[in-house]
Amino acid sequence: MESSDRLFIAVPAPQPVIASAEAWVLRLKDRFAFARWVHPQDLHLTLQFLGDVARDRTDRIAEAIGQAAAGTAPFSLHFQGLGVFGKPNAPSVLWVGVQGEMEKLGQLQRRIEDAMKTLGFAAENRPYKPHLTLARKFTGPAGSHTDMLDVALPDEWQTPWQVKETVLYRSRLGSRPMYERIASFPLG
Repeated sequence: MESSDRLFIAVPAPQPVIASAEAWVLRLKDRFAFARWVHPQDLHLTLQFLGDVARDRTDRIAEAIGQAAAGTAPFSLHFQGLGVFGKPNAPSVLWVGVQGEMEKLGQLQRRIEDAMKTLGFAAENRPYKPHLTLARKFTGPAGSHTDMLDVALPDEWQTPWQVKETVLYRSRLGSRPMYERIASFPLG
């Protein structure tokens, strides 16, 4: 029996985005060659990646996330624009940008990070860049992805939505969807 889980803490994408993602992503798949596309149910904004964690630590982690979430009031975000990480000719990640009450998202992320620090999880040593990962590992001809950055997001992705919870997820590598909710924590 596996005694550890690969865990991360995130804000799940809102239901209208998840509902429309499948059809929209299918259209993108026809145009842009990436090795792996994220399952609609797996769309999220990562707050902190914890890595492989012993299962007996999950309750303490959940308790700390709950306290951090309770200290943060709900806030509004919307998605805007596509971007890529990695080499310009062969991007490693296609992502959707996020806008809105970014300061409040940053505060939530720092609260989570501080709560995890007390449990021995190191903070990222690079600035927090919230994004929604859509696809990984570009496999098309070099430079053939540049027009993807001009693709308009569906209207429901650009509509502001309330962030009301944060979620502790477990990765199940090889499964689709790959991320399983362990617990969710209301904000405020």
